[in-house]
Amino acid sequence: ASGNGYQIDRLSFSLDGAPVQPDRVSVGTRLVTVLKVSPIGLREGRLMVTDPLPAGFEIDNPNLLRSGELKDLDFLTLDVTPTHQEFLSDRFRAAVDWRSDRAFQLAYIVRAVSPGAFAHPAALVEDMYRPQFRAITDTSRVQVVR
Repeated sequence: ASGNGYQIDRLSFSLDGAPVQPDRVSVGTRLVTVLKVSPIGLREGRLMVTDPLPAGFEIDNPNLLRSGELKDLDFLTLDVTPTHQEFLSDRFRAAVDWRSDRAFQLAYIVRAVSPGAFAHPAALVEDMYRPQFRAITDTSRVQVVR
C-alpha cells in the first residue's frame, strides 16, 4: 500500500457489521466491501475510486445501495454521494468530488460465487486531473470454498 495525498483502505464486513478477514469464504457468502478514502490534509479534487474484484466474486444487488435501503446495514457511515457509480462484472468504480480533510466511505456488496484461489488486486483512488495525488491498497489472496 502507498499513497501521495490520500490513503485508501479496503475493509470487509458481514451483513450484520462484524469485521471479516475475507481470505477464506464459502460459496454463497455475502460481504460488504467498504472503501475508506482519507485525504492527507485538506484536499480538493475530482476523485476516481476503483476496486477490482477477485475472480470468484460478483457484485450483489447494487440497487440496494443505490436505493438507500440500508436498514440492515446501519453500521455503515456513507456520507458522500458519488457523482457517478459503476457496478461492473469485474470492478466497482465511483467518481467523487471531494473538498475536505475528512475521510469518506463507499460501500458495495459482493457474493462469493465460484470456488478457487484468487488474487485480489489493489484498490485505487486517484485525482482525475492531478494523477500524482493517488493511493493504493495492498493486494491479497482469497480462497472460495464449497
